[in-house]
Amino acid sequence: MHPTASRTLLFLAVLAAIVAADFSWGGVGAPPAGASAAEAPPAQPSALRFDPPTLDLGEMFAGQPKTATLTVTNASDAPVTILSMKGGCGCTTLSAYPTGALAAGASFSVEVTVDPGMRTGISLRKPVHVKLSDGRVESMHVAGSVKTVIAVTPEEVEAVGSVAGATASVALASVDGAPFLVTATAPDGVITVLRAGAPSNRFELELDLEAWVQAGRPSTVLISTDRADARQLALPVKFADAVAMFRLPAAGADGRHAAPLQDSLVRAIDAAIPESMRSTQFRMRLHRETGMLFVHGTAADLDAARAAVRALPPSSGVRESVPVPKG
Repeated sequence: MHPTASRTLLFLAVLAAIVAADFSWGGVGAPPAGASAAEAPPAQPSALRFDPPTLDLGEMFAGQPKTATLTVTNASDAPVTILSMKGGCGCTTLSAYPTGALAAGASFSVEVTVDPGMRTGISLRKPVHVKLSDGRVESMHVAGSVKTVIAVTPEEVEAVGSVAGATASVALASVDGAPFLVTATAPDGVITVLRAGAPSNRFELELDLEAWVQAGRPSTVLISTDRADARQLALPVKFADAVAMFRLPAAGADGRHAAPLQDSLVRAIDAAIPESMRSTQFRMRLHRETGMLFVHGTAADLDAARAAVRALPPSSGVRESVPVPKG
């Protein structure tokens, strides 16, 4: 055989051996003979059995907590010690339960109550956790669905910018067509029920946004009815400020290089906006690392901030950043 051909065959044989070694060791294939792969410790069996495994509360109504019984059994062959048992959130509460040692095969029952909140048309799945003395935490879930009895449209009101004299229209309609009455609203003076008096399967309401601001901008306005399955309805109200963005010299990763300059520019802008020109919504927020100054408030607030920026010397480098519309 020609020497060159011999060397080629030898090279290919070595390459094949390397490839075989790479694919038989390193986590892809089985380890070579004599090597022992690390084995994951076997999962520890559950010490507790929950009956039912998932506690289904079925159909629920907004604002009306519902309770069901859960049985917990020590399914192991040795005593376990329960340190605590609690719901995964504040809406899930439990009645008294035994702490300390629970003998093998022993059981106890506990009442689990879930407050579904005020949102309707949703499914709930809430955890319950049991902490054992050996550090394990065993869990189960409570499930349910919140029925929509009276639909609220829109589902959320958004107040944007100035709310002086502004109102929002809200409609209530019973899903099953049964008539009802609106009996109260809170806070007082924020909602007016139009053509109130006789029961109806639909009501039109008017939300006074200026009165809502004066009431402290509650995140939710409550509407009470005379229906037992819809005693109280929640209307979320979200305040969305108008926002202007101004780019200042960036501070850099360490947040220090341009900080004194940024602070002086923000003070200059703040000083140039008279108190008489600021609404109750006015506020400024600086993101120091990027040098972005966010000014929130009414349209008049933003115009005052723009005027203050224009009054700065051109060498300040401050400029308004206008988002480029997509598409």
